[in-house]
Amino acid sequence: MQNGNEGFNYARYAGAIEEALDRLAAKNGVVKTRQIQLETSVPKDLIVEVLDRGMVDFPDRIDEIIDHEEGKKWKR
Repeated sequence: MQNGNEGFNYARYAGAIEEALDRLAAKNGVVKTRQIQLETSVPKDLIVEVLDRGMVDFPDRIDEIIDHEEGKKWKR
């Protein structure tokens, strides 16, 4: 039996987020977590966790991802 997040496949979700970033429109180089959530159906808390772990490669046209509700920003 596993405890907590041991063995959880964050890379799978990082890949889904990266694919979404390739498709999403960026305004002034910024994408919002809500846009990613709508595009991927990945829960926002999981998106935030993957971004916090630094597992997402940003496309060149995206400089940062913002979550206004959490007051967080992730930069390329």
